Amino acid sequence: MRINPTLLGFIRKELVQALRDPRMRGILFILPVVQLTIFGLALSSEVRNVRLAVSARPDDAFTRRLAERFYASGWFVPVPPGEGDPFDWVRSGRAEAVLIAPPEGAPRAMGRGTASYQLLVDALNAMRARGVETYASAVFASHLRAEGLTSGEDAFHFSVRTLYNPSGDTATFMIPGTLCLMLCLVTVVLTSMSMAGERERGTLETLLAAPVAPWEVLVGKTVPFILLGMIDLPLVLMVAKILGVPIVGPLWLIALSTLVFVSTTVSVGFLVSSYSGSQQQAMLGGFLFLFPSIQLSGVIFPIENMPRSISWIAWFNPLRYFVIVIRHLMLKGGDLGAVLPNLAAMAALGVAAILWAGHRFRQTLN
Repeated sequence: MRINPTLLGFIRKELVQALRDPRMRGILFILPVVQLTIFGLALSSEVRNVRLAVSARPDDAFTRRLAERFYASGWFVPVPPGEGDPFDWVRSGRAEAVLIAPPEGAPRAMGRGTASYQLLVDALNAMRARGVETYASAVFASHLRAEGLTSGEDAFHFSVRTLYNPSGDTATFMIPGTLCLMLCLVTVVLTSMSMAGERERGTLETLLAAPVAPWEVLVGKTVPFILLGMIDLPLVLMVAKILGVPIVGPLWLIALSTLVFVSTTVSVGFLVSSYSGSQQQAMLGGFLFLFPSIQLSGVIFPIENMPRSISWIAWFNPLRYFVIVIRHLMLKGGDLGAVLPNLAAMAALGVAAILWAGHRFRQTLN
């Protein structure tokens, strides 16, 4: 059977043209490897590395042995309790769970027949909270057996109190994260395609030939997409409220956090466009940034489950910080100690992205 030489020539031409572009080679060969590595190693629904603090008297040896058993189980990692109310440790995000021992100490409480332990669990992630409750009950029962006691004795009571999502509604956890994804998707992709479209149509040279400074072009192309992202905020908040998600924190702080995040993602979109010669490349480059960002943001799978060889990348992911901030503000309140460090990290990433993009922009002009 003779192959059509014209058809063979077209096939060869398209393959050479696709593989000649280093960015296309990265999308074809590097991106699948990265995606499979993240899915295979980092994304896991198993509950691990639960940050556990213990509130007990310093001389309570029984509780100290119980805490050691929790940490030796492999599910929990120790967190220094610090000062203040255990509720504040959970509210600030310092601990995901707090084990509260009897105030007078377990030995004295057992002597009275009223040894009662309570576990406070952050239930923003309902599935993770249920896993924490199951693991904690198993560890507690195992400790009683090791001490020669049984969990059925009247002298021991173990109760779990879930905070911020006591009904265990998965939508309460997922909707704030989805809000973050929508804002990230709109700002990164639209910004990158807009600037790449100017370059592709040849109108960028016209703008630069006009009596305007390069920084004015840069600001003029980015500010509109920041405004568009901010316009989306009341819409998505209204939908979240209709779906039953509480909005506990102040709206001004939610708006400020969104402004910082949108400014950062617009800067990232502009950076992507600086490496793109066409709108198609800009769209692919935007998704090349978005896919790992979503997987390493904690929207679906907790970052705490990921091995350190992967999780360190999340420190450079602005979406990770915004997800933490929005979930905290919508479901917990306005604790500035938990919000400000994440806002500072987002702002630092945004400044780095816009400086890098500006450098690339000047190189393009030269």
